[in-house]
Amino acid sequence: MNRILITAVCAWTLSIGVLHAQNQQSKVTVCNDKVMHTELVMLNKSLEDRGFTLVQFNTMNMPSGAYLPMIVQMEAGKMYQVNFISSKDFKEFNITLLDKNRTKLIDKKVKQKNGGKHQVSESFVAPYSGNFTLIVSQKVKGKDEACGGVSILKANK
Repeated sequence: MNRILITAVCAWTLSIGVLHAQNQQSKVTVCNDKVMHTELVMLNKSLEDRGFTLVQFNTMNMPSGAYLPMIVQMEAGKMYQVNFISSKDFKEFNITLLDKNRTKLIDKKVKQKNGGKHQVSESFVAPYSGNFTLIVSQKVKGKDEACGGVSILKANK
């Protein structure tokens, strides 16, 4: 009986979390911040000059504190570079990459009070071919939403 109750509670909690994430994701719009766009393009260009190919690029208005999931398809054994640029007014931001078993391949939290930069670049080798979940969030001082940028590049070798 306890297993059934625990399973039901877990399923209910997960469904509420998914609905909340979908609701937050529906509020995401394209960001027109030219400075952020240029910063992300320049970061990507430096990686492309070193043999990477752009796989995904998004600049978006992110609700402050919302977790925004993205599905990313990757190939086994290939090296990837994941970049996130937050608003310069951020209090903190998070970037997490999960595999199919919800194992965190990247888990980075940056706080402004620690003198953190507003961008992060992480590389890793995909352990299998298939879908991965990238989750980004940022909390911004005094704003309901702020621009954020994500890019993913794959090594050509």
